[in-house]
Amino acid sequence: MVALLRKALGIVVGTGALARRGPRLAVAVGLGLLALVASACGTSGSPALEVSAAQAAVPLAGSSQLVLSITNAGDGDDALVGVETDAALAIELHETRIAEDRATMVSLDEVPLPAGQTVRFRPGGLHLMMIAPSDEVALGTTFEVTLRFDRSDPVTTTAEVRELLDLAEDSFDDPDA
Repeated sequence: MVALLRKALGIVVGTGALARRGPRLAVAVGLGLLALVASACGTSGSPALEVSAAQAAVPLAGSSQLVLSITNAGDGDDALVGVETDAALAIELHETRIAEDRATMVSLDEVPLPAGQTVRFRPGGLHLMMIAPSDEVALGTTFEVTLRFDRSDPVTTTAEVRELLDLAEDSFDDPDA
C-alpha cells in the first residue's frame, strides 16, 4: 500500500506521463488515490456502541464468566480491546472453538464490532473470562465492569452475579443477552 502511494505521489509531483498532461489532472488523481488508501484503512464512519447490562457466573475453580451484548448501531467498525474491573485480577477475551469433537478456549487480543451488528458474549462462544474473582463476586451481588474499545470511549456497565446454569440458559433464550 505504501509503494502504491509513493508511486501515486511520484505521478503527482511530475515524474510520470500523467504529469505531462497537466498538473491539475495529476493532483486530482493523486488525491483520489489518497482517499482510496484512507478508506481502505477502515476508519471511515463512526461507531455508536450500546452495551447491555452484564451478568457474571458464581465463581468456580478460580474463574467466572461474564455475558453481555454489544450493539454497534453506527456506520463505522470498532473493536473491544479490553475489560477491567476491581472485582477480579483480570478479565480476558476468550472464544470457545470446537474442532474434531473437542472444545478449546482461545485467548483473543480483540473482538471486532462490525457496524450495524450485535456481538454476544455467552458461555460456549465468545465470552469474557474473569481471572481470580474477588470475594465480592457472590450470588446476588453486583459489581462494575469497564469495557475499552479501539475507537470509542470506555463504557462502564453493572454485572449481576447469577448461577452458571441460569446464566447459560438465559443467554441462549434471550437474543439480547
